[in-house]
Amino acid sequence: MQKEDGIVKLWKKAALFVCAGVLAFALVGCSPEPEAPEPTDVELMNNQAAPEENEADTTPFWVLVVGNDSRTGTVEIDKPEYANGVGRSDTMMLLRVDPQTYQIGIVTVPRDTMCTYDDQTMKINDSYFWGGMPALLEQVELLTGVKPKYYLDMDFVEFENAINEIGGVTANVPIDMQLDDIVTGERIELSAGEQHLDGNQALVLARSRKQYADDLDACRQIQDRQIVANLIEQIAANPADAASACQVLLDNMDTNWDAANMIEMVGAFANNADKISIISGTGPYEGGVDEGTQLWMTTRDENIWKEVISAVEAGQEPTSIVPLPEVNAAS
Repeated sequence: MQKEDGIVKLWKKAALFVCAGVLAFALVGCSPEPEAPEPTDVELMNNQAAPEENEADTTPFWVLVVGNDSRTGTVEIDKPEYANGVGRSDTMMLLRVDPQTYQIGIVTVPRDTMCTYDDQTMKINDSYFWGGMPALLEQVELLTGVKPKYYLDMDFVEFENAINEIGGVTANVPIDMQLDDIVTGERIELSAGEQHLDGNQALVLARSRKQYADDLDACRQIQDRQIVANLIEQIAANPADAASACQVLLDNMDTNWDAANMIEMVGAFANNADKISIISGTGPYEGGVDEGTQLWMTTRDENIWKEVISAVEAGQEPTSIVPLPEVNAAS
């Protein structure tokens, strides 16, 4: 967990812009995978080599944003399939940060994408379950060609706590939806339209997928990216509360990003807030049932991914390569 030190106390107002992106971490799906045996040593994550200290972020770089679905602290932690507290990376976003143009690109890596880990065919979010962050970073690079410089991670409880303490988030709810809040067990109902959401409402928006007519998880991912973008804009418009909001976010993330380097980069963005632009989209999300595993999986297509990444690096919307699905409510 990245902790606040003396430098952070001086600069946390600027750091808010980057920290806002962290809130995407808990934007995870609500459908459990089949029961799995005990995972391998996820403590390998602690041995992940950190980027070189004092290396300035002066050129564009990528960050892997993860929302894991660990049930620790939720009403489902006592279920046998979740009792060990290990989650899957059910939301994955690659953020490209360009310190020269002040553009942020947000690209979803669909959780159901087929991969091979430890000689086993599985969904890419399962590689996080079995091998932790090191395994996931490797799989993302194999799929997309992107080698993330940093990773950021958040779970359900951390997400709700951060949203509540920061004062909520405004978002457009695309359809009427309802879902039990996984943290409190409370039934939450949302009506379609733009509104200000508290933590459990925002998590319901981020997790709901079975209430869409088609392309269920791809429609959910649109809401995940929306929340990230809206948080950045919302917090940037209210700098008076930046210091307290930054502290909340720093207390609710796990990252290998060196604080001093992060703050140096964020300071440059904060000084050029009027130039910040955001583009977003997704990698391939269509798929079908895999014969070997009998699981629904997103078709793996490294060639399309290469086009998506090239578009983002050129400052172009990734939707020009992979159009977004139409968002409609299930009948």
